[in-house]
Amino acid sequence: MKFHYLVLLFITLISGCSSVPGVKLTKQNFEQLQTVKLEASPNGNTMLTAISTVEIQWTGVSYYHSATGSDGLGVRELALQFMQEHDISLNEIVQKQFVEKVTADKLNIKFDSDSENKLVITLNVVVLGMVHGFSDEFNSRFNIAAQLFDRSGNIMWSYNAIPISPIAPGYSIKLKELFSSKDSMLNFFSAASEPIVQKLYDDFKKELD
Repeated sequence: MKFHYLVLLFITLISGCSSVPGVKLTKQNFEQLQTVKLEASPNGNTMLTAISTVEIQWTGVSYYHSATGSDGLGVRELALQFMQEHDISLNEIVQKQFVEKVTADKLNIKFDSDSENKLVITLNVVVLGMVHGFSDEFNSRFNIAAQLFDRSGNIMWSYNAIPISPIAPGYSIKLKELFSSKDSMLNFFSAASEPIVQKLYDDFKKELD
């Protein structure tokens, strides 16, 4: 049963791959940019996918979950509702992490909403999947792509960061805890996205040293 869910998780992640070929960012092109406008795609949390056989119901006091033969849409819909109510954006989590890495390395570039250069970070798919069949524990994996365009629309850099494995040790969380607070959900998705954002950033700065 566990293998079955890992296969589904992996197929979902791979199916979200960008068709745009990878392009390396050269040091010369980077030095010409100076500023860049950061954009997200898509704008909402629609990229979230749930792989689950769990149904969740609100009892008026807490969430009740039960293992069923459903397609898992109840988990996704509840997660999207919770995110909307608590102003949680998966794109904002990823963008913040990327900017923090640029700042920490003191790269010579500024993020400016008025810049004619554009860095588009695309969340192809974010999977919220059961650790194993009929479990109340979930983990999450991100498939993230990015493209950097200069003011003329030329692609300066393109990369798709895909998890090496669908297994995400250390990110497991029970549904009750996941929906217990805004901070709990933010911390969970931040922990899940960080290694993939790091992979994305490593490719971005690879030729800049």
